[in-house]
Amino acid sequence: MEAFRSSQFGQLFEADKNRLYAYIYAFVSSQSVADDIFQETCLTLWQEFDKFELGSNFSKWANVIAFNRVRHYRQSQKKYQLGLSDDFLQEFSQNVAIIESQVGSQEQKWRMLEHCCSLLPEPLKNIYHKFYVENLTAQELADITGRSIHAIRKSVFKLRKKLFDCVENKSREASS
Repeated sequence: MEAFRSSQFGQLFEADKNRLYAYIYAFVSSQSVADDIFQETCLTLWQEFDKFELGSNFSKWANVIAFNRVRHYRQSQKKYQLGLSDDFLQEFSQNVAIIESQVGSQEQKWRMLEHCCSLLPEPLKNIYHKFYVENLTAQELADITGRSIHAIRKSVFKLRKKLFDCVENKSREASS
């Protein structure tokens, strides 16, 4: 049982450690201080992991512990406070959580877009690559392919519609 919990902790922590460090750094803006608080947070996360409910949000749980470590540091280092109140820090923490959830949502949409791109027929994949990855203009694409600019624009429109519809369907499936 202990090996299973260790494995679970390792997986959850590994997936979240960079985000957690950035969260801590956002409060202190000092690499050496962030390193110290991160180490303390990691130790506390490990020691308290038996209190974590598997299946719940590890990031939120880790944020609470990290936030408490930051507050503890601030209390022990009064000179570091820079006039920032605990209320301000609490509000800042909530705003960081909102931003993180939006970033997570955006990353999920990027993964959906990548999946939808993989489903495109080869001609549309080629247009996608040339137009969006290589940043060729419609005119340059027309010149390369020997097609009219009107035909290229029509293909780009069709490509956008297919990708938009696919991502929207995936989003609906994910929220169901």
